[in-house]
Amino acid sequence: MNLMNQMDPQSKQPPEQRDHPAHLYLVQLDPQSVVDGVRYDDTYLADEIRTCGTMRETCPVCGDGHLQLVLRQKNVRVPHLFCLECTRCFGAFLEDGTPALIE
Repeated sequence: MNLMNQMDPQSKQPPEQRDHPAHLYLVQLDPQSVVDGVRYDDTYLADEIRTCGTMRETCPVCGDGHLQLVLRQKNVRVPHLFCLECTRCFGAFLEDGTPALIE
């Protein structure tokens, strides 16, 4: 029997990481720099973009919804977080400035 399959994945993290999850710093991104699409007046439209899940972070601009994770895919050049409420894109960075979303 393989004991690695039965271990709790959080038990591998140091206690300080389990107790205090990393704080993300969010930077608003121009949608044209992260997603292939077309700008119409005040709107930027892109086809077939799938979100991969809801994050714990809420939108720093509208504050209404939890941000959605968008990973690289056909029309997405850079992984980022997306607000469904105000349709803004955000880059996520750790305290030391390194990107939290690895390509």
